[in-house]
Amino acid sequence: MFWTLAAVALFTAALVTFLPLLRGKTLWQPVALALVFLLPAGGLWLYTEVGTPEAIGLPSSPPAHPAAADAMGATDIDTMIAGLRSKLTESPDSLEGWMLLARTLKTTQRYPEALDALQTAHRIAPDNPLVMVELAETRVFVSSDGQIDAGSVAMLERAMELDPTQQKGLWLLGIAAAQAGDLAGAIGRWETLLAQLEPGSPVAQSVLSQINEASSRLGTPAETSVAEPAEQMPASAATDAAKQAAPSETAADGVWRGTPVRVVPSEAARSKIPAGGTLFVVIRSPGPAVGPPLGVRRVIDPVLPLDLTISDSDSMLQERKISLETEVQVQARISLSGSPAAAAGDWQSAPVVVPLRVANTVELLIDQQLE
Repeated sequence: MFWTLAAVALFTAALVTFLPLLRGKTLWQPVALALVFLLPAGGLWLYTEVGTPEAIGLPSSPPAHPAAADAMGATDIDTMIAGLRSKLTESPDSLEGWMLLARTLKTTQRYPEALDALQTAHRIAPDNPLVMVELAETRVFVSSDGQIDAGSVAMLERAMELDPTQQKGLWLLGIAAAQAGDLAGAIGRWETLLAQLEPGSPVAQSVLSQINEASSRLGTPAETSVAEPAEQMPASAATDAAKQAAPSETAADGVWRGTPVRVVPSEAARSKIPAGGTLFVVIRSPGPAVGPPLGVRRVIDPVLPLDLTISDSDSMLQERKISLETEVQVQARISLSGSPAAAAGDWQSAPVVVPLRVANTVELLIDQQLE
């Protein structure tokens, strides 16, 4: 049953991804149709060869359909991508071809290459809203800090002017607003998105949960409760500390409600950190910092020590919620320029790996100045 459901899920995802290229008779339709079947097969093969089937209580054995597993491996995917590139040398102005290549590269998590393909597509069709949204999203995946920059925000705004039904565009604009500290603006974007979604669907529930958590931070009541709010937006740093100093334990239903974090300057740093900086608490998967973080909390002109709680409302992307991890790496940095990118003169803490289901407060000691 597991393998059947997994195959159906992967096939559905691939079908949705390549649906725009399956409509109508075009040069790229046969290639898109092949990918709809081959990419799910490749996903199943990778899981059985690289993954851990024992994690779901199943023996290490091939899927129920071994022919599917043998149908496509990493080499076959590379061959398919090479074939797409070859076709594009013959038709370099094919928007459909570049979009197909970009989607294929994104599916295989080759984001820098996908970015190149989307930039080419954008040169071919600079006013195509779908291209704009996909390009803006891919920029986030290849960025080092996970921030949606001003250029991408402008592009997304233009895309929404051309096509207000671009749901991913609304989601990303909400994320950008939240990153800038404009929670009301984020809620507005997500409410517009929610009105376009099927009521009660998993995506709608996820968007509604984000709206509720942002509303909770603003201190306004949520219209519908999907999950218990992680925290209230404080009126001051003192109020914030009073409300969040106590540990936040996992609820009885096993749902992670947030992890309390306390940011403290060292004695040496206390007198040297100038006023007017911006605090960034960056949440990543443990290990080398590759790609955008899982989440970021931004506090303008912080008063240290500062207590806060990281939760799913700090997630950068809907598809990469912090709660999907078993442990995360947390680091605090005071940016003197207000930019999320680290720069000389900034102060930061050492990164700390935190199991999400442990309720103890995490202390981040800011004691390192970047040179």
